[in-house]
Amino acid sequence: MVLAVVALLTAVLLGLLSGGSLERLGELPLRQRQLVYGAVAAQVLGSVVGGPVYAVGLLVSAGMVAWFLRRNRGIRGTGLLALGLLANALVVGLNGAMPVSLAAAGRAGTTTQDILTGADARHELAGPGTRLRWLGDVIPVPTPWRPEVVSPGDVAVAAGLGQLVLLGMRAGVPRRGRHVRA
Repeated sequence: MVLAVVALLTAVLLGLLSGGSLERLGELPLRQRQLVYGAVAAQVLGSVVGGPVYAVGLLVSAGMVAWFLRRNRGIRGTGLLALGLLANALVVGLNGAMPVSLAAAGRAGTTTQDILTGADARHELAGPGTRLRWLGDVIPVPTPWRPEVVSPGDVAVAAGLGQLVLLGMRAGVPRRGRHVRA
């Protein structure tokens, strides 16, 4: 989560510094935005209820996001978003939860206590039986304010969000060396 927030804030800052605007971002021709709201609602419901409802919520959410991204595939950034979400859905679907590398958690300086006690049903410690372990949470992000461990899918999602925001803010901004005719 921290990685995605940092990517978004960086994209907004770079967008503003390079002549972009938040108004241009709001003008992106995104289709069926309500699918994103439904996907968030499904994820929140699954996370709150837990158990098998979590997996169902994740599946419904992934389907809604996949449909949204398919409808908007011509907008740059959505390809990386789709790839990251697909990778995360695949590893969670095969394992029942997102596998977390204990070594990566140690390098990031974060705790796995909630996973060990069962308080975090969305994650499990990676072990010998973990499928596609390399797609799990294996990348330490040791930020001083909130360390975390992320997956390659999370990195792709953050990159896709950054690309979508930065290029969306710059849409219509003339490139250096090119002249715009009136």
